[in-house]
Amino acid sequence: MTKDKIKLFIVDHDSIFRLGLHTAIALNTDFEVVGEGNLSNDTFRQLTQGLVLNVLLIGISSQTSALEISSLEFCQQLRQLYPQLPIFLLTSNFSLKKLTKIKSWGVRGYCDRTSSIETIIEGLYSVAYGDLYWQIDNVRPQVWQTVLSRISKPGRLQIEESLQDIEEQLNNLDLSDWERAFLVGRKRELLAARWISNRLVSEEIILQEKILDSAEKSPPGKLTTTPPTTLTPVPVFEDSANKVIFERVVLDIQLGLINQTNIPLEIDILQPQVQKDLYYLILKHLSETVSKIPNSNILAKNYTDYLKDLWQWSISNFFTQYYGQLTEEEQQQLVILAQQEFTSVNQNIFNYLHDIPELFEYLLGKPGLTVDNITYQSDAPEAIARIEFLLHNLITHLANAVMQVILNNFSDLEIFKYKLYKSEYKSDRQLARFRNQLSWKYRQELYFANPQNIFESRHRLFVLIGGKIRTLFIYAPRKEELEQLTGIPWVTTIVIEIRDAIAPLVRKFIALAGSSVVFVLTQVIGKGLGLIAKGIIQGIGSTMKDVPYNKKNQK
Repeated sequence: MTKDKIKLFIVDHDSIFRLGLHTAIALNTDFEVVGEGNLSNDTFRQLTQGLVLNVLLIGISSQTSALEISSLEFCQQLRQLYPQLPIFLLTSNFSLKKLTKIKSWGVRGYCDRTSSIETIIEGLYSVAYGDLYWQIDNVRPQVWQTVLSRISKPGRLQIEESLQDIEEQLNNLDLSDWERAFLVGRKRELLAARWISNRLVSEEIILQEKILDSAEKSPPGKLTTTPPTTLTPVPVFEDSANKVIFERVVLDIQLGLINQTNIPLEIDILQPQVQKDLYYLILKHLSETVSKIPNSNILAKNYTDYLKDLWQWSISNFFTQYYGQLTEEEQQQLVILAQQEFTSVNQNIFNYLHDIPELFEYLLGKPGLTVDNITYQSDAPEAIARIEFLLHNLITHLANAVMQVILNNFSDLEIFKYKLYKSEYKSDRQLARFRNQLSWKYRQELYFANPQNIFESRHRLFVLIGGKIRTLFIYAPRKEELEQLTGIPWVTTIVIEIRDAIAPLVRKFIALAGSSVVFVLTQVIGKGLGLIAKGIIQGIGSTMKDVPYNKKNQK
């Protein structure tokens, strides 16, 4: 055993379970629990504050499906952020197939939550020493299940292969709606057949590599532990009053930028890591130049100029990063092109930014922040959360503005197709379809979404929550903007008002009409049909009675 202790961090939603596990593991002098936390962004931030770990232990509860899903998402996000960090899971009621999927993520070990502390310690030792540890319960099936399993194995293998083939076909974006509907129905049938067969034979077919049993692992012995993983945030910001906020935003970016808004965004075309690089680029330059913004008392008149400079700088550096170094003439042409595009970018993107003066005043050191007519101190959780959301919104809009220039002028460059775009957007057809979606989005925002937000006295923010881009609506009085609406946007507000006015009446009418239909069907038509059927049955009965009597008279 080495002299260095195995540094461990515990993550679980249940604070009582964490406390008990912490206490039990701490009794072993070979381990040092350096921290613990629940399934939250605060735990992610704690993990990125310079910790050095040998093993990260994550408890996954199966009490509710939502809790299990959030736990697995937490685990997967950590694997993406720190692929070199050994992860050990404590969970229960997981099928062999689900465990195989988790292993494919790169998780190093698994143990049941109900296992003894000695078993858990054994698994942590194995993972810390670079081995795999997978605790598989070997429940012996009955004789008839074994026989049935052997007989049905070819058929069950065919089911698994068919399911795998259908999954590959469903990934084809060019499928018609009819083909997709057929494949989804076929998949549902095969899943039902697999579920029934697995329950009958008490065994699952796994096409991937089998999970090794813990008994096949070599004992820890006196091996040296794997090199500890240092968890540090990137990029690193200079010491300032805003350093903590910028680091929180970096962590939000690290978790992922999956668009869950149902609104097409320009950055959707980018590969995940390229999205993060663009966000980092903008945030880093903002942190370095925010002190150069004009004095806060004239900020409302000058922040647009600063945004324009930040946007142009981001275009130039992002373009150079992936295209290559530009000549002086090419650099000047890019600047001229950005200036020509600014009118469109300002109308389609910058006009939807909210609370920019308040955001910059806060970053420049103005004490306090007003949120929903309540003034909070600068270090209050409510103020920090609002500033964080405003930064999310600003960086997302700036990233979209950068990509708008590239999509409008350089979308067909092969170097960008390979370095920037996701694989499904490399063809000219998919690029044209994506750009058309963006064009329709601009019109829909101008004529419908923005007027509705003005009418409902709210602003929409794009915020980063749990690795996903989501929409957040915040209240703001917009009476002056409402009075200035003309044309189609004004008509949109009138339509919304008319809809709100007649909706209750329409609902009452539909309810009354529905009741009337039910009454007619049950009390009139239903009873009428019932009486007719009763008469027919009675007539048949009378006929049956008369037949023997007539035959008797004939005799």
